[in-house]
Amino acid sequence: MINKIYAKLKNFIKENYGFLISAFLIIAFFNIDTGYSVYKPGGVINMNDRVSSLYKSEGSFNMAYVGYMEGLLPFYLIGKINPSWELVKNNDLKEDNETIDDANARNRLDYLNATSNAKIVAYKYSNTPYEIKSHHFYVIYVTKENNSALKVGDEIISYDNNKMTSFDDFKDYIDSKSAGDKINITYLRDDKEHDTSSTIYEEDNELYAGLVILDDKEVYSDKKIDLKTKESESGPSGGLITALSMYNALISEDITYGMKIVGTGTIDEDGNVGEIGGVTYKLAAAVKAKADLFICPSKNYEDAINYAKEKKYEITIRGVNTFEDALKVLKEEGKGNEIN
Repeated sequence: MINKIYAKLKNFIKENYGFLISAFLIIAFFNIDTGYSVYKPGGVINMNDRVSSLYKSEGSFNMAYVGYMEGLLPFYLIGKINPSWELVKNNDLKEDNETIDDANARNRLDYLNATSNAKIVAYKYSNTPYEIKSHHFYVIYVTKENNSALKVGDEIISYDNNKMTSFDDFKDYIDSKSAGDKINITYLRDDKEHDTSSTIYEEDNELYAGLVILDDKEVYSDKKIDLKTKESESGPSGGLITALSMYNALISEDITYGMKIVGTGTIDEDGNVGEIGGVTYKLAAAVKAKADLFICPSKNYEDAINYAKEKKYEITIRGVNTFEDALKVLKEEGKGNEIN
């Protein structure tokens, strides 16, 4: 029986040898990793579909994003000849002592933190009562000097039996120690508690544990805002447009003024808007989506304007430094479009 199966298989391979070799080579070609990532013009996400609201909006807030693909050989070759695609070495997307998975995990945490900051800003500016229900302290970078088992994405629970309640308290505790001292750290990974130790070191007369920690806040209000997200979404650059969309959902006035608004920019809980990457790709996405207005951080404004001139884009572009600036821009650009 086995001999018959072997004979048939051998005969099949012999008769289809050329096809099988070609198929193998094609599969191999499409799976060769070049060590690059490919960035290209992306698209926009209509936040009206993502943020729950009791009020109808005549216009829309849209989050711009950059298209991304792993730099497999076919995409790498296209990127070499397509001027609208950018090839970036994977090593340039991460620190020397980490993997690309670490960098991706950090970007995901930055995204979740951006949505928390956006919610806080929306509640603050709409005068909606809210509270910080809990804090989650995530590791977003581990220095090469750190000798613990901690990885990006781990949540710190306690240190030397002190509950982790704030980064400032943690830093004060580090400062009370000496270089060479060890601290015990309890952390969560995949919903399981683990223990490790980290040796404190000195650099430029400062003491460090070799960790960069993100304080992600769980925000609660009786006036709840629901935000739909996807696991594939990452990075902090959607913070501003998320905050504007949430704010619009909390007030009876429609601050879109009937416009299709595309925007980008990080945001902190005080409403400060920060610089982002890939502004030209996001502007291209806004133009493709036929947006009326593109809002970006002031630090990205010049690049956006110059690119618009180069491409002869017909779109209004405004740069902002704060959430309050963005509200003023919307009012100025929407003048005459007020919805009664």
